[in-house]
Amino acid sequence: MAKHTSPLNADTVSSLNAPPVRLGLQTKLNLLAIGLIVVIAIGISAFLIRQQAQYLIGALFVLAGLVLFAIVVMLLFTRRLVAPIRQLMRAARAVGAGKLDVFVPVSSSDELGLLTHTFNHMTHRLFESQAEVATYQRTLEEKVTQRTKELEVATAQAYKLAQHDILTGLPNRALLNQRLRQIIAQAARDGHQVACLFLDFDHFKRINDTLGHDAGDQLLQAVAQRLTSAVRESDTVARLGGDEFVVILPGLDPDKATFEIMNVITRVRESFLAPFRLGDQTPTLTCSIGVSVYPVDAADPGAVIKQADTAMYAAKGAGRNAYRFYTADMNARVQARLQLETDMRRGLMDDEFFLVYQPQVEMASGRACGVEALLRWRDPQRGVIGPNEFIPIAEESGMIQALGARVLRDACRQVMTWHRHNMMLRLSVNLSVQQLEHESWLSIVEDALLTSGMPARYLDLEITESVIITHPEKAVATLMKLKQMGVSITVDDFGTGYSNLHYLARLPIQAIKIDQRFVHGLEQNKSDEAVTQAIIALSHSLGLRVIAEGVETVAQFEYLRSHGCEEAQGYLISRPLEEPELRAWWKMQDEENRIVGRQGDMWRQDRGK
Repeated sequence: MAKHTSPLNADTVSSLNAPPVRLGLQTKLNLLAIGLIVVIAIGISAFLIRQQAQYLIGALFVLAGLVLFAIVVMLLFTRRLVAPIRQLMRAARAVGAGKLDVFVPVSSSDELGLLTHTFNHMTHRLFESQAEVATYQRTLEEKVTQRTKELEVATAQAYKLAQHDILTGLPNRALLNQRLRQIIAQAARDGHQVACLFLDFDHFKRINDTLGHDAGDQLLQAVAQRLTSAVRESDTVARLGGDEFVVILPGLDPDKATFEIMNVITRVRESFLAPFRLGDQTPTLTCSIGVSVYPVDAADPGAVIKQADTAMYAAKGAGRNAYRFYTADMNARVQARLQLETDMRRGLMDDEFFLVYQPQVEMASGRACGVEALLRWRDPQRGVIGPNEFIPIAEESGMIQALGARVLRDACRQVMTWHRHNMMLRLSVNLSVQQLEHESWLSIVEDALLTSGMPARYLDLEITESVIITHPEKAVATLMKLKQMGVSITVDDFGTGYSNLHYLARLPIQAIKIDQRFVHGLEQNKSDEAVTQAIIALSHSLGLRVIAEGVETVAQFEYLRSHGCEEAQGYLISRPLEEPELRAWWKMQDEENRIVGRQGDMWRQDRGK
């Protein structure tokens, strides 16, 4: 009999290993019956011998009948005794074959019945164990199948995450490079061109700084949707990181490539004309786009993206919200810019930056009332570099924070030194948007005033209209804190932007500075004169003093004074001066003031010269 392995318990195993039922009982019964027959036969034979011989034949028949009866009784008894045992044997063979749902009827209550009951109990337990094992096996198989599916889904998800941007779902840099290699290989076979558009969104950092990074993430998701809708179905839109996106235009006909590129650029730029909605805010975005074309500008995927990036920086340098196609000379300009940034960091460490001061005078008396601190850079190779060259780079690279803190600290110390020499001048310092947005700026102002000992009323911070336009709520909150410190605020370059007069009235400002472009047009351009008069009237209606910058002629000075402008600065009064030159200028003005009596008379004398 073949062996069959089943998960049996100890009782079951011991039952199966018990010795088989012996048939010695049947043999004993047979012997008993035979002995009985022999005894009866002997008795009858003796009786017959003692009796009459005639009864011998009849006795033999009786004997034969008795023997036959005994045999029949023995067979019936044996069959009744052996049948349950045979049933148990058949059931045991069935169990051995693996069929556990067998049942042997119990026909008696003796030892054989007890054995049958025990056998039935054993097979029932085996059947239940087999059912449990089958259930466990099915459960295990189902779990294995489920885990296998989950692993397949997780693997697919991990593969997708490895090649897609988590935030926007767009292809990331790895997938972009892979697709671009395939696209360029296909273009090389077909003789087509491939365009790469590198997009960087202008001033996106302000969104994160003012509305928070969650709002910035929502805005990036909306940007991705608009970009995807604006390009062709065959184009690839990818996000490289931050606010940088790349659009790949494959399969361009060389004769129509420029036309198709311009169509896509136009649709992309138009898609960002409508403002975005972020809660109760509706910010607008512009982007700078750089374009490179395979194989015209580069022959491999990495170079194509690099040249488009270079062209994008050229678009930013042109004033942002623009696009530029890559040209060979752009690399030189980008390298020059990178070198300038590197030299600026060195200059910041080597103390190559210095301050000059441009005097501000009261127009009614002509007396000096303040100075504007202006930053210059004395580079060992380039010489003195003006702020127009390095301030934009400082703002983009983040160096403006360190430079601004140094300007404020050094200027406060210098003005306090002048105060000790009875030069009671007010200090004006320009404040960039990045500085105003920085959380530590208030502590920087407090530290500069504390370490220098200069009273806060002598510090005037100049902000541009862009602060009012882009971040009115945050501007109000920050400027209110500065006002509580005793610092005064002036709106610089007023009239060049699109100030919200509602927020202008709410801002805690003390003065407005007329932009020099309007000042230069006085007595030459009626529009500039009208704007200047309107600015002066608006400022006075709000209780603000007016400062005119860029005053270069006596005619401009007299025009402004006659229309109520309180203060002026410009080359008519003095160019920006280093500290020793300013002290000499102050002494000269003080001496002339004692001679002439009023500085205002001196400006009229200068006009007659």
